[in-house]
Amino acid sequence: MEQNTIYAFGQFRLDTATQLLWEVETNITLTPKVYRLLLYFLLHTGRLISHEELLDTVWDGRNVDDSALRLAVNSLRNALQDESKAPRYILTVCKRGYRFLAGVTECHRIAEADRNIPLHYRPQVLLSPASHGHSSELAALQEAFQQAVNGVRRLVFLYGEQGIGKTALLETFIAKIQHPELAVLCARCVQMGGAAEPFLPLLEALESHCREPYGRLLIERLGHLAPSWLYQMLNVLDTNEIARLESKVAHINTGRMLREGADFFEMLSNNASCILILDNAHWSDEFTLDLLNFLMFRNSPAKLLIIVSYRPYGNSPAAQRIEGMRTELVCRGLCQDLPMQSS
Repeated sequence: MEQNTIYAFGQFRLDTATQLLWEVETNITLTPKVYRLLLYFLLHTGRLISHEELLDTVWDGRNVDDSALRLAVNSLRNALQDESKAPRYILTVCKRGYRFLAGVTECHRIAEADRNIPLHYRPQVLLSPASHGHSSELAALQEAFQQAVNGVRRLVFLYGEQGIGKTALLETFIAKIQHPELAVLCARCVQMGGAAEPFLPLLEALESHCREPYGRLLIERLGHLAPSWLYQMLNVLDTNEIARLESKVAHINTGRMLREGADFFEMLSNNASCILILDNAHWSDEFTLDLLNFLMFRNSPAKLLIIVSYRPYGNSPAAQRIEGMRTELVCRGLCQDLPMQSS
């Protein structure tokens, strides 16, 4: 039985990788026997399947009576919201067996390492200063992106005074990119009265994407690579998913989140080109800045462009951390300065 396949029928789909039954975007957990029963029906749709055949295959020939089979069939009918007297999926053929009625579409799941997450960012570009005097800065960002596309991770420090057009420049830059495989995560920092939650701007940006139509793939990948991050986004999970996640996150600390976050963002940039923007970074928490710094010190190839946009000359802890990052990364040739001047 194929372990990397999705079977679609009616309003349902069965994912053999997770052994979950999905009704549109709601997942239904099946017991192991009910899962195997459904999978066998899907593999033999339209054919009359005898009681003996089901007992031999689903129960591996164990000495059980027909009541176990009837109980499993009833459980499956309940999961599929199917009526035995007017079946859409499972037809009982009296004293002979069962027939699965629905047409089944089979598609092979893309290998884990080859699956891209389409993080979309829709810039709102009207009359931006980038088109009226910041063409050199725009060209520099485009050059940095091309280096990232070629597998050389890049970090650009974009800085200038308030109102000079940093956000508009970034929106123009994103709007002009024509690239078939692109993930963009734009995280915006806000001024906080007290201590900011670790990784807050990135968590908010990711949670917003988790609510998009493609969010299920993002949630799956976070659960696999960064469960400590997903645990900060419980609003996008159902009760069963939260219960499963809790067993993975018994001990959460910022060190673990730093490592898992780096693994996750590197995964994004393994196959698709990834742009990670931290806007208004002078209001960032220090943990987010530490993560971006950590990403730049990794040696593996990554199609990753990080842009840190901020106002210079601040005395906040974040501004001081940014200056420390710049000093260290410049010495190692791992970043690029991009000051914006009044045109």
